[in-house]
Amino acid sequence: MSKFHVSQIETHVRALHEEGNWEPELDEVNNLSRLLALHAVHLVLGPSEGTQQILEITDGTKDRGIDAIGVDPTAKLVVFVQSKWRQDGSGSMSLGDVLKFLQGVKSLLGMRADDEPAHASEETKKAVRDLLKTPGARIRLVTVTTAVDALSQDVQDPVSELLGQLNDLEGTEPLAAHTHFTQAELFNSISEHARPSISIELQMLDWGRASEPQKMYYGRVSAAEIASWFKAHGADLFAENIRVVIPRSDINDGILRTVNSEPERFAYYNNGITMLAEAIEIGPGGALNRDVGYFKLTGASIVNGAQTVSTLGSALGTEHEPNLGNAFVLVRCIEVPKTEDEIGRRITRYANTQNEVSSQDFAFLDQQQHRLVRELQVLGYEYILRSAERPKSKEPEKVIEVRQAAVALACASANLAHSVIAKREVSRLFSEPSVYRSLFNPQTDPLRLMRAVRITAAIDAMLDKIERERDGAEAGIAVHGRRVIAHLVMRKLGDKFLKDPESDLEKALKGLASEVSQYLESLTRAFPANAYPGNVFKNQSRVAALIQQAKI
Repeated sequence: MSKFHVSQIETHVRALHEEGNWEPELDEVNNLSRLLALHAVHLVLGPSEGTQQILEITDGTKDRGIDAIGVDPTAKLVVFVQSKWRQDGSGSMSLGDVLKFLQGVKSLLGMRADDEPAHASEETKKAVRDLLKTPGARIRLVTVTTAVDALSQDVQDPVSELLGQLNDLEGTEPLAAHTHFTQAELFNSISEHARPSISIELQMLDWGRASEPQKMYYGRVSAAEIASWFKAHGADLFAENIRVVIPRSDINDGILRTVNSEPERFAYYNNGITMLAEAIEIGPGGALNRDVGYFKLTGASIVNGAQTVSTLGSALGTEHEPNLGNAFVLVRCIEVPKTEDEIGRRITRYANTQNEVSSQDFAFLDQQQHRLVRELQVLGYEYILRSAERPKSKEPEKVIEVRQAAVALACASANLAHSVIAKREVSRLFSEPSVYRSLFNPQTDPLRLMRAVRITAAIDAMLDKIERERDGAEAGIAVHGRRVIAHLVMRKLGDKFLKDPESDLEKALKGLASEVSQYLESLTRAFPANAYPGNVFKNQSRVAALIQQAKI
Protein backbone atom coordinates (compact mmCIF):
# COMPACT_ATOMS: atom_id res chain seq x y z
CA MET A 1 0.00 0.00 0.00
CA SER A 2 1.18 3.54 -0.71
CA LYS A 3 0.28 7.18 -1.24
CA PHE A 4 -1.24 6.02 -4.54
CA HIS A 5 -3.85 4.02 -2.64
CA VAL A 6 -4.57 6.98 -0.36
CA SER A 7 -5.17 9.16 -3.41
CA GLN A 8 -7.58 6.56 -4.83
CA ILE A 9 -9.47 6.47 -1.53
CA GLU A 10 -9.57 10.28 -1.51
CA THR A 11 -11.04 10.41 -5.02
CA HIS A 12 -13.68 7.87 -4.00
CA VAL A 13 -14.84 9.49 -0.75
CA ARG A 14 -14.81 12.98 -2.31
CA ALA A 15 -17.04 11.79 -5.14
CA LEU A 16 -19.48 10.20 -2.72
CA HIS A 17 -19.58 12.63 0.19
CA GLU A 18 -17.90 15.99 -0.53
CA GLU A 19 -21.04 17.81 -1.64
CA GLY A 20 -22.72 19.36 1.37
CA ASN A 21 -20.13 18.05 3.85
CA TRP A 22 -17.00 20.07 3.06
CA GLU A 23 -16.34 22.86 5.58
CA PRO A 24 -14.41 25.79 4.00
CA GLU A 25 -13.02 26.97 7.34
CA LEU A 26 -11.27 23.62 7.91
CA ASP A 27 -8.07 22.50 6.20
CA GLU A 28 -7.99 19.70 3.67
CA VAL A 29 -6.83 16.94 6.03
CA ASN A 30 -9.57 17.72 8.59
CA ASN A 31 -12.20 17.77 5.86
CA LEU A 32 -10.98 14.48 4.43
CA SER A 33 -11.13 12.99 7.92
CA ARG A 34 -14.76 14.12 8.17
CA LEU A 35 -15.62 12.51 4.83
CA LEU A 36 -13.80 9.34 5.86
CA ALA A 37 -15.87 9.14 9.05
CA LEU A 38 -19.10 9.48 7.07
CA HIS A 39 -17.90 6.88 4.58
CA ALA A 40 -17.24 4.43 7.42
CA VAL A 41 -20.83 4.85 8.64
CA HIS A 42 -22.08 3.99 5.16
CA LEU A 43 -19.79 0.94 4.99
CA VAL A 44 -21.34 -0.42 8.20
CA LEU A 45 -24.99 0.57 7.72
CA GLY A 46 -25.19 0.05 3.98
CA PRO A 47 -27.67 1.95 1.78
CA SER A 48 -30.73 3.37 3.50
CA GLU A 49 -33.19 2.00 0.91
CA GLY A 50 -35.90 4.32 2.18
CA THR A 51 -35.33 3.60 5.88
CA GLN A 52 -35.06 6.47 8.32
CA GLN A 53 -31.32 6.42 8.93
CA ILE A 54 -29.85 9.33 10.88
CA LEU A 55 -26.30 10.28 9.91
CA GLU A 56 -24.31 13.09 11.51
CA ILE A 57 -20.71 14.21 11.13
CA THR A 58 -19.65 15.38 14.59
CA ASP A 59 -15.97 15.99 13.75
CA GLY A 60 -14.81 19.40 14.97
CA THR A 61 -13.03 21.18 17.80
CA LYS A 62 -15.50 19.81 20.38
CA ASP A 63 -16.13 16.38 18.92
CA ARG A 64 -14.78 14.49 21.95
CA GLY A 65 -13.23 11.98 19.58
CA ILE A 66 -16.49 10.91 17.91
CA ASP A 67 -16.27 11.99 14.30
CA ALA A 68 -19.54 10.57 12.97
CA ILE A 69 -22.66 8.81 14.23
CA GLY A 70 -25.12 6.68 12.33
CA VAL A 71 -28.44 5.32 13.59
CA ASP A 72 -30.52 2.80 11.64
CA PRO A 73 -33.81 1.97 13.43
CA THR A 74 -34.68 -0.78 10.94
CA ALA A 75 -31.43 -2.69 11.47
CA LYS A 76 -31.50 -1.63 15.16
CA LEU A 77 -27.89 -0.50 14.89
CA VAL A 78 -26.02 2.59 16.13
CA VAL A 79 -22.53 3.31 14.81
CA PHE A 80 -19.90 5.52 16.46
CA VAL A 81 -16.87 6.40 14.32
CA GLN A 82 -13.46 7.86 14.95
CA SER A 83 -11.48 8.62 11.81
CA LYS A 84 -7.90 9.64 11.12
CA TRP A 85 -6.74 10.73 7.68
CA ARG A 86 -3.06 9.99 7.07
CA GLN A 87 -1.97 11.66 3.86
CA ASP A 88 1.19 9.55 3.60
CA GLY A 89 -0.59 6.34 4.65
CA SER A 90 1.87 5.57 7.43
CA GLY A 91 1.34 4.57 11.05
CA SER A 92 -1.97 3.92 12.78
CA MET A 93 -4.16 5.62 15.42
CA SER A 94 -2.83 7.00 18.70
CA LEU A 95 -3.84 5.88 22.19
CA GLY A 96 -4.84 9.43 23.17
CA ASP A 97 -7.23 9.77 20.23
CA VAL A 98 -8.88 6.42 20.92
CA LEU A 99 -9.24 7.12 24.66
CA LYS A 100 -10.93 10.42 23.84
CA PHE A 101 -13.24 8.59 21.44
CA LEU A 102 -14.20 6.01 24.07
CA GLN A 103 -14.98 8.74 26.63
CA GLY A 104 -17.32 10.35 24.12
CA VAL A 105 -19.03 7.02 23.43
CA LYS A 106 -19.48 6.40 27.18
CA SER A 107 -21.08 9.81 27.62
CA LEU A 108 -23.56 9.20 24.78
CA LEU A 109 -24.38 5.74 26.14
CA GLY A 110 -25.13 7.12 29.58
CA MET A 111 -22.06 5.70 31.30
CA ARG A 112 -19.77 7.51 33.71
CA ALA A 113 -17.37 9.67 31.73
CA ASP A 114 -15.61 12.98 32.40
CA ASP A 115 -17.61 16.15 32.99
CA GLU A 116 -17.73 17.30 29.36
CA PRO A 117 -21.12 16.91 27.62
CA ALA A 118 -21.48 14.50 24.73
CA HIS A 119 -21.02 16.22 21.38
CA ALA A 120 -23.94 15.55 19.03
CA SER A 121 -27.14 17.25 18.00
CA GLU A 122 -30.22 16.79 20.17
CA GLU A 123 -31.86 14.87 17.33
CA THR A 124 -28.98 12.40 17.17
CA LYS A 125 -28.77 12.02 20.95
CA LYS A 126 -32.47 11.25 21.08
CA ALA A 127 -32.20 8.78 18.19
CA VAL A 128 -29.35 6.94 19.96
CA ARG A 129 -31.20 6.74 23.26
CA ASP A 130 -34.49 5.73 21.65
CA LEU A 131 -32.76 2.96 19.72
CA LEU A 132 -30.94 1.66 22.78
CA LYS A 133 -34.29 1.28 24.56
CA THR A 134 -35.31 -1.16 21.81
CA PRO A 135 -34.83 -4.92 22.37
CA GLY A 136 -32.22 -6.31 19.99
CA ALA A 137 -30.41 -2.98 19.52
CA ARG A 138 -26.69 -3.22 18.79
CA ILE A 139 -23.70 -0.88 18.95
CA ARG A 140 -20.78 -0.81 16.54
CA LEU A 141 -17.59 1.07 17.43
CA VAL A 142 -15.59 1.91 14.32
CA THR A 143 -12.05 3.21 14.01
CA VAL A 144 -11.03 4.07 10.47
CA THR A 145 -7.81 5.42 9.02
CA THR A 146 -5.93 5.64 5.75
CA ALA A 147 -2.86 4.41 7.63
CA VAL A 148 -1.62 0.91 6.87
CA ASP A 149 -1.03 -0.50 10.34
CA ALA A 150 -3.52 -2.28 12.60
CA LEU A 151 -4.21 -0.89 16.07
CA SER A 152 -1.38 -1.59 18.48
CA GLN A 153 -2.14 -3.72 21.52
CA ASP A 154 -2.04 -0.78 23.95
CA VAL A 155 -4.63 1.02 21.76
CA GLN A 156 -6.78 -2.10 21.34
CA ASP A 157 -6.85 -2.85 25.10
CA PRO A 158 -9.16 0.03 26.19
CA VAL A 159 -11.49 -0.76 23.26
CA SER A 160 -11.68 -4.37 24.44
CA GLU A 161 -12.27 -3.18 28.00
CA LEU A 162 -15.27 -1.07 26.95
CA LEU A 163 -16.65 -3.95 24.87
CA GLY A 164 -16.39 -6.14 27.96
CA GLN A 165 -18.41 -3.62 29.96
CA LEU A 166 -21.09 -3.36 27.26
CA ASN A 167 -21.30 -7.12 26.71
CA ASP A 168 -21.44 -8.20 30.35
CA LEU A 169 -25.14 -9.15 30.39
CA GLU A 170 -25.33 -12.93 30.68
CA GLY A 171 -27.66 -14.96 28.48
CA THR A 172 -27.80 -12.44 25.63
CA GLU A 173 -26.03 -11.85 22.37
CA PRO A 174 -23.20 -9.27 22.53
CA LEU A 175 -24.52 -5.72 22.50
CA ALA A 176 -21.41 -4.13 21.01
CA ALA A 177 -18.61 -4.92 18.56
CA HIS A 178 -15.60 -3.08 17.15
CA THR A 179 -14.44 -2.80 13.55
CA HIS A 180 -11.14 -1.27 12.44
CA PHE A 181 -10.80 -0.19 8.82
CA THR A 182 -7.24 0.34 7.60
CA GLN A 183 -6.02 1.53 4.23
CA ALA A 184 -6.32 -2.00 2.80
CA GLU A 185 -9.99 -2.45 3.78
CA LEU A 186 -10.87 1.01 2.49
CA PHE A 187 -9.15 0.41 -0.84
CA ASN A 188 -10.83 -2.97 -1.24
CA SER A 189 -14.25 -1.43 -0.49
CA ILE A 190 -13.94 0.86 -3.50
CA SER A 191 -14.86 -2.05 -5.76
CA GLU A 192 -17.97 -3.80 -4.50
CA HIS A 193 -17.65 -7.45 -3.66
CA ALA A 194 -20.57 -9.62 -4.64
CA ARG A 195 -22.25 -11.56 -1.87
CA PRO A 196 -21.61 -15.31 -1.83
CA SER A 197 -23.55 -16.95 -4.66
CA ILE A 198 -25.57 -19.86 -3.28
CA SER A 199 -27.44 -22.45 -5.30
CA ILE A 200 -30.05 -24.59 -3.57
CA GLU A 201 -31.92 -27.60 -4.88
CA LEU A 202 -35.10 -28.35 -3.00
CA GLN A 203 -38.16 -30.54 -3.04
CA MET A 204 -41.46 -28.74 -2.45
CA LEU A 205 -44.74 -30.49 -1.62
CA ASP A 206 -48.23 -29.24 -2.50
CA TRP A 207 -46.68 -26.41 -4.40
CA GLY A 208 -48.28 -23.52 -6.25
CA ARG A 209 -47.09 -20.67 -8.40
CA ALA A 210 -47.73 -17.08 -9.42
CA SER A 211 -46.31 -15.50 -12.57
CA GLU A 212 -47.06 -11.79 -12.25
CA PRO A 213 -45.62 -9.34 -11.37
CA GLN A 214 -42.79 -11.60 -10.11
CA LYS A 215 -42.40 -15.32 -10.62
CA MET A 216 -43.10 -17.02 -7.28
CA TYR A 217 -43.36 -20.63 -6.10
CA TYR A 218 -44.69 -21.69 -2.70
CA GLY A 219 -45.31 -24.91 -0.80
CA ARG A 220 -44.08 -27.17 2.03
CA VAL A 221 -40.41 -28.08 2.46
CA SER A 222 -39.02 -30.62 4.92
CA ALA A 223 -37.45 -29.10 8.04
CA ALA A 224 -34.61 -31.62 7.66
CA GLU A 225 -33.86 -30.28 4.19
CA ILE A 226 -33.88 -26.68 5.43
CA ALA A 227 -31.57 -27.63 8.31
CA SER A 228 -29.14 -29.07 5.76
CA TRP A 229 -29.03 -25.69 3.97
CA PHE A 230 -27.86 -24.03 7.16
CA LYS A 231 -25.27 -26.75 7.75
CA ALA A 232 -23.90 -26.27 4.22
CA HIS A 233 -24.00 -22.48 3.92
CA GLY A 234 -24.35 -21.00 7.41
CA ALA A 235 -24.88 -17.25 7.69
CA ASP A 236 -24.22 -16.77 3.94
CA LEU A 237 -27.85 -17.83 3.48
CA PHE A 238 -28.89 -14.52 5.01
CA ALA A 239 -26.58 -12.21 3.05
CA GLU A 240 -29.50 -10.08 1.84
CA ASN A 241 -31.40 -10.08 5.14
CA ILE A 242 -31.63 -6.68 6.84
CA ARG A 243 -30.93 -8.32 10.21
CA VAL A 244 -28.21 -10.63 11.39
CA VAL A 245 -29.37 -13.76 13.18
CA ILE A 246 -29.75 -12.77 16.84
CA PRO A 247 -30.60 -15.85 18.89
CA ARG A 248 -33.72 -15.34 20.99
CA SER A 249 -34.13 -18.09 23.57
CA ASP A 250 -37.93 -17.79 23.71
CA ILE A 251 -38.30 -18.16 19.93
CA ASN A 252 -35.66 -20.90 19.68
CA ASP A 253 -37.27 -22.86 22.49
CA GLY A 254 -40.71 -22.53 20.89
CA ILE A 255 -39.45 -23.80 17.54
CA LEU A 256 -37.64 -26.75 19.10
CA ARG A 257 -40.61 -27.60 21.34
CA THR A 258 -42.84 -27.85 18.27
CA VAL A 259 -40.28 -30.00 16.44
CA ASN A 260 -40.11 -32.27 19.48
CA SER A 261 -43.76 -32.53 20.48
CA GLU A 262 -45.87 -31.68 17.41
CA PRO A 263 -43.68 -31.85 14.29
CA GLU A 264 -46.68 -32.61 12.06
CA ARG A 265 -48.19 -29.24 13.03
CA PHE A 266 -45.01 -27.19 12.52
CA ALA A 267 -46.27 -25.58 9.31
CA TYR A 268 -49.41 -24.44 11.13
CA TYR A 269 -47.54 -22.80 14.00
CA ASN A 270 -44.57 -21.30 12.17
CA ASN A 271 -44.71 -18.21 9.93
CA GLY A 272 -42.50 -19.84 7.30
CA ILE A 273 -39.61 -18.39 5.31
CA THR A 274 -39.19 -16.17 2.26
CA MET A 275 -36.37 -16.70 -0.23
CA LEU A 276 -35.18 -14.62 -3.15
CA ALA A 277 -33.28 -16.10 -6.07
CA GLU A 278 -31.78 -14.64 -9.22
CA ALA A 279 -33.19 -17.58 -11.19
CA ILE A 280 -35.58 -20.45 -10.37
CA GLU A 281 -35.77 -23.60 -12.49
CA ILE A 282 -38.36 -26.40 -12.22
CA GLY A 283 -37.04 -29.94 -12.53
CA PRO A 284 -38.13 -32.26 -15.34
CA GLY A 285 -41.80 -33.10 -15.09
CA GLY A 286 -42.29 -30.77 -12.14
CA ALA A 287 -44.84 -28.59 -13.86
CA LEU A 288 -47.12 -31.60 -14.42
CA ASN A 289 -47.37 -32.63 -10.78
CA ARG A 290 -48.37 -30.19 -8.04
CA ASP A 291 -48.02 -32.83 -5.29
CA VAL A 292 -44.24 -32.66 -5.44
CA GLY A 293 -41.90 -30.41 -7.37
CA TYR A 294 -38.13 -30.18 -7.70
CA PHE A 295 -36.60 -26.73 -7.95
CA LYS A 296 -33.16 -25.19 -8.34
CA LEU A 297 -32.57 -21.71 -6.96
CA THR A 298 -29.51 -19.85 -8.23
CA GLY A 299 -28.23 -16.88 -6.26
CA ALA A 300 -30.49 -17.72 -3.34
CA SER A 301 -30.88 -15.74 -0.12
CA ILE A 302 -33.30 -16.08 2.79
CA VAL A 303 -34.71 -12.62 3.52
CA ASN A 304 -37.28 -13.56 6.16
CA GLY A 305 -37.29 -16.50 8.55
CA ALA A 306 -33.59 -16.58 9.40
CA GLN A 307 -34.47 -17.44 13.00
CA THR A 308 -36.39 -20.52 11.87
CA VAL A 309 -33.65 -21.68 9.53
CA SER A 310 -30.80 -21.19 12.00
CA THR A 311 -32.73 -22.90 14.81
CA LEU A 312 -33.56 -25.91 12.63
CA GLY A 313 -29.91 -26.03 11.61
CA SER A 314 -28.85 -26.01 15.25
CA ALA A 315 -31.06 -29.07 15.88
CA LEU A 316 -28.77 -31.27 13.76
CA GLY A 317 -26.75 -33.59 15.95
CA THR A 318 -29.09 -33.13 18.93
CA GLU A 319 -32.03 -35.07 20.32
CA HIS A 320 -34.31 -32.97 18.10
CA GLU A 321 -32.81 -34.16 14.78
CA PRO A 322 -34.92 -37.35 14.35
CA ASN A 323 -38.13 -35.29 14.31
CA LEU A 324 -36.98 -32.86 11.61
CA GLY A 325 -38.09 -35.28 8.90
CA ASN A 326 -41.66 -35.13 10.22
CA ALA A 327 -41.86 -31.33 10.24
CA PHE A 328 -42.52 -29.12 7.23
CA VAL A 329 -42.04 -25.39 6.73
CA LEU A 330 -44.08 -23.12 4.45
CA VAL A 331 -41.63 -21.64 1.95
CA ARG A 332 -42.12 -19.06 -0.75
CA CYS A 333 -39.44 -18.54 -3.41
CA ILE A 334 -39.47 -15.33 -5.45
CA GLU A 335 -37.42 -14.86 -8.59
CA VAL A 336 -35.68 -11.48 -8.69
CA PRO A 337 -33.14 -11.18 -11.53
CA LYS A 338 -30.02 -9.08 -10.95
CA THR A 339 -31.47 -6.34 -13.14
CA GLU A 340 -34.43 -5.96 -10.74
CA ASP A 341 -32.53 -5.63 -7.45
CA GLU A 342 -34.69 -2.68 -6.36
CA ILE A 343 -37.79 -4.87 -6.06
CA GLY A 344 -35.65 -7.39 -4.18
CA ARG A 345 -34.69 -4.75 -1.63
CA ARG A 346 -38.33 -3.74 -1.22
CA ILE A 347 -39.45 -7.34 -0.69
CA THR A 348 -36.70 -7.78 1.90
CA ARG A 349 -37.69 -4.65 3.75
CA TYR A 350 -41.44 -5.24 3.81
CA ALA A 351 -41.16 -8.96 4.57
CA ASN A 352 -39.39 -7.93 7.79
CA THR A 353 -41.55 -4.98 8.80
CA GLN A 354 -45.16 -5.83 7.94
CA ASN A 355 -47.73 -8.03 9.69
CA GLU A 356 -45.66 -8.74 12.78
CA VAL A 357 -47.59 -10.47 15.55
CA SER A 358 -46.19 -9.92 19.03
CA SER A 359 -46.90 -11.94 22.16
CA GLN A 360 -48.95 -9.07 23.58
CA ASP A 361 -51.51 -9.49 20.77
CA PHE A 362 -52.53 -12.82 22.28
CA ALA A 363 -53.79 -10.97 25.36
CA PHE A 364 -56.92 -10.35 23.28
CA LEU A 365 -57.84 -14.00 23.89
CA ASP A 366 -57.83 -13.55 27.67
CA GLN A 367 -61.25 -12.99 29.25
CA GLN A 368 -59.64 -11.09 32.14
CA GLN A 369 -58.54 -8.46 29.63
CA HIS A 370 -62.12 -8.07 28.39
CA ARG A 371 -63.27 -7.72 32.00
CA LEU A 372 -60.78 -4.88 32.42
CA VAL A 373 -62.10 -3.25 29.22
CA ARG A 374 -65.57 -3.07 30.81
CA GLU A 375 -64.42 -2.00 34.25
CA LEU A 376 -62.02 0.66 32.99
CA GLN A 377 -64.81 2.02 30.82
CA VAL A 378 -66.81 2.61 34.01
CA LEU A 379 -63.84 4.63 35.30
CA GLY A 380 -63.89 6.70 32.09
CA TYR A 381 -60.97 5.03 30.32
CA GLU A 382 -60.76 3.24 26.98
CA TYR A 383 -58.63 0.10 27.17
CA ILE A 384 -57.01 -1.00 23.90
CA LEU A 385 -56.13 -4.69 23.60
CA ARG A 386 -54.92 -4.97 20.00
CA SER A 387 -51.84 -3.17 18.71
CA ALA A 388 -53.49 -2.06 15.45
CA GLU A 389 -56.72 -0.93 17.12
CA ARG A 390 -57.51 2.78 16.96
CA PRO A 391 -59.05 4.40 20.04
CA LYS A 392 -62.46 6.01 19.78
CA SER A 393 -61.76 8.52 22.54
CA LYS A 394 -60.72 12.03 21.53
CA GLU A 395 -58.80 12.41 24.81
CA PRO A 396 -55.40 10.64 24.60
CA GLU A 397 -54.98 10.80 28.38
CA LYS A 398 -58.12 8.67 28.72
CA VAL A 399 -56.72 5.83 26.59
CA ILE A 400 -54.73 2.93 28.07
CA GLU A 401 -53.02 0.34 25.86
CA VAL A 402 -52.45 -3.19 27.14
CA ARG A 403 -48.67 -2.80 26.79
CA GLN A 404 -48.78 0.33 28.96
CA ALA A 405 -50.86 -1.56 31.50
CA ALA A 406 -48.43 -4.49 31.62
CA VAL A 407 -45.40 -2.24 32.14
CA ALA A 408 -47.18 -0.15 34.80
CA LEU A 409 -48.41 -3.22 36.69
CA ALA A 410 -44.90 -4.72 36.52
CA CYS A 411 -43.47 -1.55 38.05
CA ALA A 412 -46.18 -1.52 40.73
CA SER A 413 -45.53 -5.16 41.61
CA ALA A 414 -43.91 -6.00 44.93
CA ASN A 415 -41.60 -8.29 42.97
CA LEU A 416 -38.59 -6.29 41.76
CA ALA A 417 -38.03 -8.90 39.03
CA HIS A 418 -41.16 -7.74 37.22
CA SER A 419 -39.86 -4.19 36.75
CA VAL A 420 -36.54 -5.63 35.54
CA ILE A 421 -38.40 -7.77 32.97
CA ALA A 422 -40.31 -4.65 31.87
CA LYS A 423 -36.94 -3.10 31.08
CA ARG A 424 -35.20 -6.17 29.69
CA GLU A 425 -37.91 -7.56 27.42
CA VAL A 426 -41.51 -6.34 27.62
CA SER A 427 -42.74 -9.28 25.54
CA ARG A 428 -41.90 -11.60 28.44
CA LEU A 429 -44.61 -9.90 30.50
CA PHE A 430 -47.01 -11.58 28.07
CA SER A 431 -45.11 -14.70 26.96
CA GLU A 432 -44.16 -16.09 30.39
CA PRO A 433 -47.38 -17.53 31.87
CA SER A 434 -46.37 -17.11 35.53
CA VAL A 435 -45.42 -13.47 35.03
CA TYR A 436 -48.49 -12.70 32.93
CA ARG A 437 -50.85 -14.26 35.49
CA SER A 438 -49.24 -12.36 38.34
CA LEU A 439 -50.12 -9.11 36.53
CA PHE A 440 -53.44 -10.02 34.89
CA ASN A 441 -55.73 -12.27 36.92
CA PRO A 442 -59.21 -12.16 38.48
CA GLN A 443 -57.84 -9.95 41.29
CA THR A 444 -56.36 -7.32 38.95
CA ASP A 445 -57.96 -4.08 40.13
CA PRO A 446 -58.88 -1.60 37.36
CA LEU A 447 -58.35 1.42 39.65
CA ARG A 448 -54.87 0.20 40.65
CA LEU A 449 -54.08 -0.45 36.96
CA MET A 450 -55.24 3.01 35.88
CA ARG A 451 -53.29 4.76 38.64
CA ALA A 452 -50.16 2.73 37.96
CA VAL A 453 -50.38 3.75 34.29
CA ARG A 454 -50.77 7.42 35.14
CA ILE A 455 -47.89 7.40 37.63
CA THR A 456 -45.61 5.53 35.23
CA ALA A 457 -46.46 7.97 32.42
CA ALA A 458 -45.76 10.96 34.67
CA ILE A 459 -42.38 9.50 35.70
CA ASP A 460 -41.52 8.80 32.05
CA ALA A 461 -42.28 12.43 31.13
CA MET A 462 -40.05 13.72 33.93
CA LEU A 463 -37.18 11.42 32.99
CA ASP A 464 -37.60 12.24 29.28
CA LYS A 465 -36.89 15.87 30.16
CA ILE A 466 -33.89 14.93 32.30
CA GLU A 467 -32.36 12.69 29.62
CA ARG A 468 -32.58 15.57 27.11
CA GLU A 469 -30.84 17.97 29.49
CA ARG A 470 -28.15 15.74 31.04
CA ASP A 471 -25.27 13.57 29.89
CA GLY A 472 -23.29 10.67 31.30
CA ALA A 473 -24.56 8.34 34.02
CA GLU A 474 -27.42 10.63 35.06
CA ALA A 475 -28.85 10.59 31.53
CA GLY A 476 -28.17 6.87 31.23
CA ILE A 477 -30.10 6.10 34.41
CA ALA A 478 -32.93 8.39 33.28
CA VAL A 479 -33.14 6.33 30.08
CA HIS A 480 -32.62 2.81 31.39
CA GLY A 481 -33.53 3.01 35.08
CA ARG A 482 -37.02 4.46 34.76
CA ARG A 483 -38.83 1.15 35.38
CA VAL A 484 -36.96 0.67 38.65
CA ILE A 485 -37.59 4.28 39.66
CA ALA A 486 -41.31 3.77 38.96
CA HIS A 487 -41.16 0.60 41.06
CA LEU A 488 -39.57 2.48 43.97
CA VAL A 489 -42.14 5.30 43.75
CA MET A 490 -45.17 2.98 43.67
CA ARG A 491 -43.91 0.66 46.38
CA LYS A 492 -43.51 3.70 48.60
CA LEU A 493 -47.08 4.80 47.81
CA GLY A 494 -48.27 1.25 48.46
CA ASP A 495 -51.07 -0.91 47.03
CA LYS A 496 -53.54 0.44 49.56
CA PHE A 497 -53.08 3.93 48.11
CA LEU A 498 -53.36 2.68 44.51
CA LYS A 499 -56.60 0.79 45.21
CA ASP A 500 -58.33 3.30 47.47
CA PRO A 501 -60.73 5.59 45.55
CA GLU A 502 -60.48 8.09 48.42
CA SER A 503 -56.69 8.54 48.13
CA ASP A 504 -55.60 11.74 46.37
CA LEU A 505 -53.84 10.73 43.14
CA GLU A 506 -53.53 14.30 41.84
CA LYS A 507 -51.69 15.39 44.98
CA ALA A 508 -49.36 12.42 44.66
CA LEU A 509 -48.63 13.27 41.01
CA LYS A 510 -47.73 16.85 41.94
CA GLY A 511 -45.20 15.60 44.46
CA LEU A 512 -43.51 13.17 42.09
CA ALA A 513 -40.88 15.55 40.66
CA SER A 514 -38.83 15.92 43.84
CA GLU A 515 -39.12 12.23 44.67
CA VAL A 516 -38.03 11.12 41.19
CA SER A 517 -35.08 13.54 41.35
CA GLN A 518 -34.02 12.15 44.73
CA TYR A 519 -34.11 8.57 43.49
CA LEU A 520 -32.19 9.55 40.34
CA GLU A 521 -29.51 11.36 42.34
CA SER A 522 -29.13 8.45 44.78
CA LEU A 523 -28.82 5.88 42.01
CA THR A 524 -26.34 8.08 40.11
CA ARG A 525 -24.08 8.50 43.14
CA ALA A 526 -24.05 4.75 43.76
CA PHE A 527 -23.74 3.71 40.13
CA PRO A 528 -20.59 1.67 39.33
CA ALA A 529 -17.94 3.50 37.33
CA ASN A 530 -17.43 0.99 34.52
CA ALA A 531 -20.97 -0.23 33.92
CA TYR A 532 -23.48 0.36 31.13
CA PRO A 533 -26.91 1.31 32.55
CA GLY A 534 -28.70 -0.62 29.82
CA ASN A 535 -27.17 -3.83 31.20
CA VAL A 536 -27.37 -3.06 34.91
CA PHE A 537 -31.12 -2.40 34.84
CA LYS A 538 -31.74 -5.66 32.98
CA ASN A 539 -30.20 -7.73 35.78
CA GLN A 540 -32.20 -8.25 38.97
CA SER A 541 -29.27 -8.97 41.27
CA ARG A 542 -27.33 -5.94 40.03
CA VAL A 543 -30.41 -3.73 40.46
CA ALA A 544 -30.95 -5.02 43.99
CA ALA A 545 -27.29 -4.37 44.84
CA LEU A 546 -27.50 -0.87 43.36
CA ILE A 547 -30.61 -0.05 45.41
CA GLN A 548 -28.87 -1.30 48.53
CA GLN A 549 -25.73 0.69 47.73
CA ALA A 550 -27.85 3.79 47.14
CA LYS A 551 -29.50 3.21 50.55
CA ILE A 552 -33.00 3.55 49.11
